Amino acid sequence: MSNYVIKDFGTTMKDIQKIIREKVEEVTARNDMVWAMDNSYRLTAFNCSFGQRIKDEDCGEAIVGMDLEPIYASCEFFKICLEGCQKALEGEATTTVHMFSGEGNNQFHEFTFQPYMKVSKEVIGCCVWQRNITKEVQNVLSLEESERRYKEVQEVADVGHWIWDMENDVIYWSDQLYAIWGKEKGSFDLNYDSVVGMVHPEDRVRFLEHLEECVQGKVNHDITHRLLLDGGIEKYIHSKGHVFRDADGNPNRMSGTAQDVTKDVQSHQKILEQNIELQNFVRIVSHNLRAPISNLLMLSKIYDWGKDGNNDEVVQNMERTVEALDNTVKDLNNSLSFKSSVKEKFSNVSLTEVYEDVKTLLSWAIDETQANIEVDFSEVDQIIAVKSYMSNILYNLLLNAMKYTREGISPEIKASTAEKDGRVLLQVSDNGIGMDLTPERKARIFDMYGRLSGKTRGKGMGLFLVKTQIEAMDCTIDVVSQKNVGSTFTVSFRK
Repeated sequence: MSNYVIKDFGTTMKDIQKIIREKVEEVTARNDMVWAMDNSYRLTAFNCSFGQRIKDEDCGEAIVGMDLEPIYASCEFFKICLEGCQKALEGEATTTVHMFSGEGNNQFHEFTFQPYMKVSKEVIGCCVWQRNITKEVQNVLSLEESERRYKEVQEVADVGHWIWDMENDVIYWSDQLYAIWGKEKGSFDLNYDSVVGMVHPEDRVRFLEHLEECVQGKVNHDITHRLLLDGGIEKYIHSKGHVFRDADGNPNRMSGTAQDVTKDVQSHQKILEQNIELQNFVRIVSHNLRAPISNLLMLSKIYDWGKDGNNDEVVQNMERTVEALDNTVKDLNNSLSFKSSVKEKFSNVSLTEVYEDVKTLLSWAIDETQANIEVDFSEVDQIIAVKSYMSNILYNLLLNAMKYTREGISPEIKASTAEKDGRVLLQVSDNGIGMDLTPERKARIFDMYGRLSGKTRGKGMGLFLVKTQIEAMDCTIDVVSQKNVGSTFTVSFRK
């Protein structure tokens, strides 16, 4: 606000009151207080809000000509006016914010003190404008708190956000993104070339091809790639985002997030290396055991039975032990071969055809248990999978449903498919004995030799091999079960 200069003709007080009335009309809708005084602290004009406040503060009734100096000195709300009015009468316009503490609720009020002058620069009075800015202050504080918490979340998750203005080739980074990329804010120009230049050379072509596909609208921006930072430091970044377009459909902006996933990637790589080492160890042990196992089995075959009962018993026990060991080694080798599946073995598999083959193999079990199997692959019949694996998976799931039946109740089994959340679900349900599944027991049934029931004489390899083959195809399996009600196994495939 500029100082108000009163022309040196006519009645100066009337001029002042006219100006005050104009300001009063401007702020009435906001319930702000406006009042004016001369250089003797006499009230010369005021609005209704000021008059009401004087009453509320038990300072009497506002009257033109009343002395305001005692009110400024004694009333807590108006005490800030002593200094402000003094400066205004000295020719200095000021604005100050004062906080008033209430019962659990702080109020913020802004006071503006404006001097009135003659053309000769002589100050003849002061106008005061007060407004309640509590909401504005609270909004600012709330915004600052939200920004603080947002920064904390970004720091904890090691994730930042970015915006790319494609038309002007300007990129904005949040503070955490500077930390992730190892740069100081303002230390370099953020644009397309500078960012691409920090992508690891071995990942750059893949990154640029992916970015081009995003701009063309072929894919969503979702990629993990390496950065090559100063000093040769490598980091893995998972970036996700979205392309925004103008009214004509042309891309003009991208925004998204980027997270440092270096530790996750390195942990995954370490697990893969350990798995490879473990597999190599199993292969070596299996290979080294094959020869002595074969020799022991051969000795049992050429042993001259019937001459010595004690020896016969010893050799018979040895034969059983060696055969069990031989089967264990074979199981280990089988599980490793399942994990070594390659993509060339994947093909378009008809579940109906697989079921017809499996049904023939299980005809003896179906006759023996009088099982009723209902199959519904109408929603999804064709999936991308390894056909031999699918035969084994369906075979074991159906066989298990017939093995673990309730006494006196024929198995009722249903195999069906469905689509959900972009995946294909194969479900096999039964009305068998069911299981009480804790998380620990649930994991155990898919372990090697992990049987929960002693009802059958099987080794418990079936579900282990099923899970191994499912994971080899990058799929998942889950089970829900209830004692004496039945179980449902669900295999989830990529669509």
